[in-house]
Amino acid sequence: MHLAFNMYALFSIGSILEQEIGTKRFIWVYVLAGIAAALNSLYWNLFTIGVGASGAIFGLFGFSVVLNLLKSHRQGLSITPILINFGIFLVINLLFAKALHADNAAHMGGLMAGAALAGLSMIQNENQRVNPESLLAPILVLIFFLLPRYQVQYYHFFKKVWAQEDSSKLLFANRNLTDEQFANGFKKENAGWDSTLKSLNSIPYLPTALHLDTFKLKHYIAWRKKENNFRITMIENESYIYMDSIEHTGKEIKQYMSLDYLPPRLHSREADPINPPSDEKQQEPIQVWYDENWNELPSGPGKFYRIGIRDSLGRWQGKLRDFYANGYVQMKGGFHNSEHDGVFIYYSNHHTYESAGRYRDDRRIGKWENFHSNGKLESEEYYRDGYFMKNYWDSTGTQLVKDGFGHVIKKYSSGVIAEEGNYRNGHKQDLWIGRHSNGQLYFEEYFINGRLTKGRSQSLEGKNFVYDESSFFSSPEVGRNEMEAYLLRESNKVTSKEDGRVRLSFRVTPNSVITDIKVEKSLNKELDEKAKEILVNGPRWRPGHDHGFIPIDGIGYISIDFEKN
Repeated sequence: MHLAFNMYALFSIGSILEQEIGTKRFIWVYVLAGIAAALNSLYWNLFTIGVGASGAIFGLFGFSVVLNLLKSHRQGLSITPILINFGIFLVINLLFAKALHADNAAHMGGLMAGAALAGLSMIQNENQRVNPESLLAPILVLIFFLLPRYQVQYYHFFKKVWAQEDSSKLLFANRNLTDEQFANGFKKENAGWDSTLKSLNSIPYLPTALHLDTFKLKHYIAWRKKENNFRITMIENESYIYMDSIEHTGKEIKQYMSLDYLPPRLHSREADPINPPSDEKQQEPIQVWYDENWNELPSGPGKFYRIGIRDSLGRWQGKLRDFYANGYVQMKGGFHNSEHDGVFIYYSNHHTYESAGRYRDDRRIGKWENFHSNGKLESEEYYRDGYFMKNYWDSTGTQLVKDGFGHVIKKYSSGVIAEEGNYRNGHKQDLWIGRHSNGQLYFEEYFINGRLTKGRSQSLEGKNFVYDESSFFSSPEVGRNEMEAYLLRESNKVTSKEDGRVRLSFRVTPNSVITDIKVEKSLNKELDEKAKEILVNGPRWRPGHDHGFIPIDGIGYISIDFEKN
């Protein structure tokens, strides 16, 4: 539509003007008016690509109107046709400026250049030594060099912003870096952001129109640096509660990402998705309810619920969150094939931290922090070649264990000692004593390098129990021999195309429900599933028992041999 209007105007005014002034001068007027239009557009517009003929055509109208006004004044000729055509062209461009993406700054620049050339042409008629084009051309060249350069400087600054963003993406994309290398990378990123901000502050002048954008960008850079600092602190202190701070800065950053003026060559970057869409259909998060033992319920309400994504095999994948029934967050973390993977943070139902650390292949690794119910740090534990209790503090902040050595005293809110014992080389050692809240003896347990060798306990009702480390593990109610016989009978019923063993691990809840079954050693998909079926349909399993009699989650293992038949 815009092109059609331009061509109509060019034909209507151009065919008349070219006959009046000749082709050579007509071309000069058109070209110089177009250049003037572009220069005026550059001055008034921010980061706008200008293309089209309308600025030059306005120059033709400006030239014709002024030329004919002067002629009519001298010769009494009518300029009504020219004014009508110019009026139509002007009204269309002004009324439909937005729809036509019209550049009014270019229009006015072309119009003024055309008028100026017409005025200079009349001077030329009186003084043949004056060439209007030779006068205007150097003026336009001078204007070009006198144009303010803040747009160019601002554009270079913006390229630095994108370069920093690209650098950050490359850093995160490299999964093989060590924690130390990541920390150094984030420090380098901060130095880059400092340099980027310095380039913005070095621009001597920016128009008022850019003030809001520069305000947002300065805050954006400040928050990006804060985000990096949180990551550096998290890595150096191995304290993953900073993930919440990082999440908060991410929310703050978003409010500064909407800009009014974006350099044109970067417009396409704004629209690029961080993760390109794949051919696979994106799954929607689902909500699943659980009871107090984390057994899945067919429907709510329950004690907890989880929001996340499950794949077609029912396995949890990616980041998800667990919630208490009241909606408070209970856990933030991620899963891969239903196995814990990455950073996990656990919360109490009154908004304080409970623990934070990392998992790999469903096992705790590195440093884990635990917290008292009042939010104060309770302990720093390490999972590397084994378990190591490095530091422990009581609820008032007094350190009781330092670098693996110390004497721990835990108390009830009433002040009665709940549990006490020694740590040596990061492990429980020698005698540990516990008491019920009324002061009655609860348990006496003996440890060697963290391993429970023997224990005895007494319930509030006076029942006595004797146990050792095996009480923490699940066991079949029918006994190991009967369980082995059951597994053999059932595996012999299975038609198998190969010989081999399937090994399963699983969790047994306090109410003896088998869940979280994992294939530790696979044979093939069909036999793996058959092994799970044999386990679930078999004899009941006892859960683990804390202090010999309190049901707790226990881990069980079985191996099922299949023979080719």
